[in-house]
Amino acid sequence: MKKLYYLLLPAFSLINIQAKAQAPFNTLDYVDINNIKASVLVHGDLFWDPALMDADCHFPASAPTNINFVSALWMSGYDGSSQLHVAAQTYRQTGNDYWPGPLDASDTLTYATSRDWAKIWKVNRKDIAMFISLSTHTTTNTPPMILTWPGKGNANATGNGGAPLTITSDMAPFTDLNHNGIYEPLLGEYPDIPGDQALWWVFSDNGPAHTETNGKPLGVEIHAMAYAYRRGTLIDNVIYYDYKITNKSANNYANFRMGLFDDVDLGYSFDDYIGFDSAHRMGITYNGINDDGSSAGHPANSYGTSIPIVGVSMIILPGDDLTTHTHVPAGSFMYYNNDASPYGNPTSGPEYDNYLRSKFRSGTHLTNDFTGAGVPSTGWGAGPFTDYVYSGDPAVSTEWSECASNNNLGDRRFIITSNDFAMNSGSTQEVVMALLTTPQSTSNACPLAGFSSIKDAADTAWNIFYNPLPPSPTLGNKDVFADKHLAIFPNPAHDHITIDNQGQDASITIYNVLGQKIEAPITQNNDKSVIDVTKLPAGVYYIHFNNKNTDEVGRFIKQ
Repeated sequence: MKKLYYLLLPAFSLINIQAKAQAPFNTLDYVDINNIKASVLVHGDLFWDPALMDADCHFPASAPTNINFVSALWMSGYDGSSQLHVAAQTYRQTGNDYWPGPLDASDTLTYATSRDWAKIWKVNRKDIAMFISLSTHTTTNTPPMILTWPGKGNANATGNGGAPLTITSDMAPFTDLNHNGIYEPLLGEYPDIPGDQALWWVFSDNGPAHTETNGKPLGVEIHAMAYAYRRGTLIDNVIYYDYKITNKSANNYANFRMGLFDDVDLGYSFDDYIGFDSAHRMGITYNGINDDGSSAGHPANSYGTSIPIVGVSMIILPGDDLTTHTHVPAGSFMYYNNDASPYGNPTSGPEYDNYLRSKFRSGTHLTNDFTGAGVPSTGWGAGPFTDYVYSGDPAVSTEWSECASNNNLGDRRFIITSNDFAMNSGSTQEVVMALLTTPQSTSNACPLAGFSSIKDAADTAWNIFYNPLPPSPTLGNKDVFADKHLAIFPNPAHDHITIDNQGQDASITIYNVLGQKIEAPITQNNDKSVIDVTKLPAGVYYIHFNNKNTDEVGRFIKQ
């Protein structure tokens, strides 16, 4: 079980807070179609199970090990009277700023409404494909998540516990075949989702309580969608999180910031380091020593010597030009410690706001204190101001990293933010984050750690976000992936590769690392398939092989 953060409140105060507050909802579901099994919760927090107070973000998906613990949106802004408004979420120890459900006409959310909306709608691409293939649609043959999908005007929409929902505004996206703006699944309309599996939910910050930060609520409503692909390629190590955030209040906010807080526990939580890749606006967590969990006797949540590297990459932030795919730098990459020090856990609205602006809870601005390899970064305030902590690659000893600084191992938390912008009444901003990981390796920790592999994973995530993979009738809908290994020879290859057909005619499809289908000449007989790879660029490729007896994926290298 993960140790949560230190409190400055006496025990009786915490009891009083919990007693007076209305109970939050522990409803959760999983993105679980690929190599990561990650929980999402109706209050907007991610990657954990609050009922168990434990991590719930597994990699590999069927393993007890986890690559994340808790993550949530943070945001703050100043109204026309220069009053600070803030919304954030961490571990629910002091309360909740976010509650499931949309805001009403007065920009509030009652507990009764929140209870009805405490649901996550989950749909798989294969269910949509099956639904589309039907000649008629009834309440009996329509998959329940398609039937009850919370699209505008859906007469069949139901929420938590089957509560009927009246939806008069735009909510979950759908394919509107008759263009009347109303979701009508019995007329053949269906959820409009990216990926091979998607989860949708809605939460707001002006609900029954605002007790995480105890600040003034912003009055924002967030429509969230998590989605993933299953294609037998690197994209199977990525999950996307798309947030559409609308200011439902009457306030025009200045100096508004959005950020993603993340307590990325990589296996055992107390031997981690963090870093930042500015090109992908990515916070990175890697192990500070080459044996995860060794200091604690290798508990069940540790990776030992075979460790992944984890990234959280902000693919869209306010200020980006989505037409030209032009991206602004992140506003900041900030960290804090799991303690009650001036560099520790925030306890008030202004302190959360500080962490969104490269400042510690005390108001002290982050500085770059790197003075050379092997020198611990403990001289807070000694260097020049900076907005990005640990911005170097640990593979380069002259760059500022925790590895090069030989820092104490620990339980790190970080925040990646946008720059300041105006968030006017009625406006909507989009934020897209990708959780991604590398395969496990013995070289992913200090002193051998480097960021090249996690940057490659981020390249894949960004490229496929802007070039979504088309629906596939085979990959993404069947349980046929890396646990089955196809025999390919020679491998690596220069001109031709051969596959044993195992006595059956075979269907063969080639994909690059982005999951894009690649054409190459294939000569087949009953025993073997020979693929001409002469014209393929050098790189890594995947083959999906199918015959009457087997369905497998293999990997080869073209030299």
